[in-house]
Amino acid sequence: MDALTEQIINSDALSDETLAKKIDQFLHIHTEEVQTDGRDTFHCHRYEPTSYRVLHTLFEAIPLTDQDTLLDYGSGLGRLSFYTNHRFHNGAIGIELSEILHRESLHNLSQYRGIHRERLAFFHGKAEDFVIPDEVTTIYCFNPFSTDIFRKVLTNIEKSFENKPRKVTLILYYPEDNTIFYIERHTGFRLVKEIAVPDLFEGDRREKFCIYELGE
Repeated sequence: MDALTEQIINSDALSDETLAKKIDQFLHIHTEEVQTDGRDTFHCHRYEPTSYRVLHTLFEAIPLTDQDTLLDYGSGLGRLSFYTNHRFHNGAIGIELSEILHRESLHNLSQYRGIHRERLAFFHGKAEDFVIPDEVTTIYCFNPFSTDIFRKVLTNIEKSFENKPRKVTLILYYPEDNTIFYIERHTGFRLVKEIAVPDLFEGDRREKFCIYELGE
């Protein structure tokens, strides 16, 4: 068991905020921040990092390998990229609309001590304009934008798949009903797994991961 995972497993007595600060310190980054600049809109939702406990639950169920490249839409300060890169040595790409958050993610990258930090990259821009590299195998979305934008993103994902056929895994955290409806009715993605995230928002059926796959 790696040291990062061990800290999360042995953290029952800590609050999510305290654990986040502890893991951030371990990774030499700062990601415990919610977007408060007022620039979130109907189409582009505010940045809020996925808790380390939730990430642990997710990647215990669907671990990555060092052959994977993860694409994080609405990457914020880069927590997901740093966490997975340290744990699995995978490549990771973050795309973020907020220029402020993007600059802070680059600062985090300059401080990060991971031995595979060269496999990380962060870009500033609109999700729907980002051209998906052929090496991307896993895509993560924590409810970052409206269904209208998500449809354009899904089209880009399928174009990337057509350009280079491969298995593409799409991870949705806290998915909206209309997003799920569109994916299952209008794309080639198939639902392969749902992962419950207990004890966070009791009674909220959206508090889960939906895992979809395209190809193979």
